[in-house]
Amino acid sequence: MENYESRKRVTLSQFTWTFVLFALLLTAALMVPEMPQIIEHHRSVYTIEALVYYRAIYTIWVTIVFMIPALALHFLPGDSESKTNYWRLFWTFGFVAFMVHFYYTIGVIFHGSLREVYAAQGPVIATSNLLDSAWWGFDLILAWFVNSSAKWIRVQRNFAHVYIPLTFFVSAVIIKHGVVRWLGIVMTAVLVISIVLRWICGKKN
Repeated sequence: MENYESRKRVTLSQFTWTFVLFALLLTAALMVPEMPQIIEHHRSVYTIEALVYYRAIYTIWVTIVFMIPALALHFLPGDSESKTNYWRLFWTFGFVAFMVHFYYTIGVIFHGSLREVYAAQGPVIATSNLLDSAWWGFDLILAWFVNSSAKWIRVQRNFAHVYIPLTFFVSAVIIKHGVVRWLGIVMTAVLVISIVLRWICGKKN
């Protein structure tokens, strides 16, 4: 059985590689909407509301970028300490980016009102977004603080790594367009390929 304490020792280099990438991308997501050329392009409508809107868009891009390696690391064969640590870091930073997106959408655009959220997004999408946030956060608490060798934790984690990307697929690929759609397509392809490879390796063993 995998040693619980060794799993939790994320090395400085592992943390640095993922955190620096996260810091750069999140900074870009928050600062790009303030660039002069962006402001000039949207001069007729560029308000504080537009600034918040674009920050919400760009932070969901960052979320998906970090979800992609997290999904691959979770489902691909192999259970090395390094693989587990990188999965945990990418999964964590993806969640942090999602929480920043959550803040700009729920907290700012919809003024922290669930009534406004449900009126604008509809009950299905609004509920799925809230469930994503709660489930993702819950799984991270388990990942960092609870022995994940327990069967029920592995089962819920597998479901979380399918359900959450599925909701992103619906919103990014089916509903949206542009960059976020392509990111959603890549995310979905990585998820499917990783699951298939895991299944094939499992059959061989």
